[in-house]
Amino acid sequence: MSNGKENQYFSSDINDRERACFEIGIKLGALYHILCGIPISSDPQVIESIEQGIEASISCQPYVKSVKININRDKIQGTKATEFDYDELSGILIAAKVVLEFNSIEITAKVEWIEELSYPLMFIEEIRNKS
Repeated sequence: MSNGKENQYFSSDINDRERACFEIGIKLGALYHILCGIPISSDPQVIESIEQGIEASISCQPYVKSVKININRDKIQGTKATEFDYDELSGILIAAKVVLEFNSIEITAKVEWIEELSYPLMFIEEIRNKS
């Protein structure tokens, strides 16, 4: 729930639904851009620790109820041509779901690789009014 202190900085024309959409966009953008470029390996423990660490980090942001990140293990190359090679996270590997609650509005949003678009799309899956 909002404590209202920040509301003075937002236009009075913005309703709770619009504000919740704004907030979820911030969370998805942060999550995606934190993940992209992180060095990874095909080691399941490495992948799981990255998923859990970013979930914990994003869940610290205001209004976040839950975060679930899945890194597509099947698409990680895991081949090293030299000792200096490593894989890194990119949009094709990332699937994430964030649930946010702002006042009486709950939003579920995702980041997923959409094959037909060849793009890691960020989108709102559901908006619910909880009152």
